[in-house]
Amino acid sequence: MPQGQPLTTCVIPCHNHGSFVADAANSCLAQADAAVEVVVIDDGSDDGKTPRACDALEALGVRVVHQANAGLPAARNAGAALARGQYLVFLDADDWIEPAFVASLQSALAADPRASHAYCHERLTELGLGVVWHVPEWDPVLLMVTNLHPVTCLIRRDRYEAAGGFDETMTLGYEDWDLWLRFASRGWHGVRVPRVLFNWRRHSHQTMIDDAVARHGELYRRLLENHRAFFEAHAIEAAVRANEMLRRADAHWIDDTGVPLELQYLQAVRDAYHASAGVALERRLPGVLRRVLARCMRRRLPNGIVHPASGERA
Repeated sequence: MPQGQPLTTCVIPCHNHGSFVADAANSCLAQADAAVEVVVIDDGSDDGKTPRACDALEALGVRVVHQANAGLPAARNAGAALARGQYLVFLDADDWIEPAFVASLQSALAADPRASHAYCHERLTELGLGVVWHVPEWDPVLLMVTNLHPVTCLIRRDRYEAAGGFDETMTLGYEDWDLWLRFASRGWHGVRVPRVLFNWRRHSHQTMIDDAVARHGELYRRLLENHRAFFEAHAIEAAVRANEMLRRADAHWIDDTGVPLELQYLQAVRDAYHASAGVALERRLPGVLRRVLARCMRRRLPNGIVHPASGERA
């Protein structure tokens, strides 16, 4: 552990992700020019494998705690309660961070003592096809419209504790967005580091994020109720910003389905693409043959359309 560096505690909540948790922990332990400790919270895993996978990490110096299943926000809070670090990183057990993550985000916070946390761009791996989410600069008005960045960032522990940590009742999602809103309502701000230093592993076609988005109306209303005074104070600004975003996305033209016509068209193109025989065959082929088929398919795609298997434009 580097001497003289402020300590960062990486908290890894884990529920039945024993196949991935070592990758997450090792990515924390491999941080360059940073002092890091790792805490893994086994949140009631019941697959018969994950508890042992977590315990195996103790040989690397990782602190492992087993608890009855309490949900993701509570597991994160449990790990934070054990932290000795000045900074906190919350990393889900199936994701990982780049070696420069902690040092780069610490530098950003050192340059902005008033910031509560620093965050970075996110790469979506495996089924995410390498897509990069280039997160926006911090904007408290935009934060009322949409979440600005992933939960995996670098947070000053004193700010996290002053805000009360994660709301443990928000087990269905948006608990990170709720925490950022609590920061914003206290006049704090995040600082963006425009580098891809966080990797979100999409290893399933159905994810917790998908489940949360399916409940968006319910969960967004919960955010409004939790932060009513903040939303009421900036309601006009938020409404104008949301309307501007609809206009830029050409999403004002809506029919009786309630779905913008431009989006209906794009969804139809997507569905037709994924239903095509070529795509179905491609998914069954090994890597080399997939690349060959991708090159053939690109010749049949209109100019400018990106083939998702290769990330290249036709």
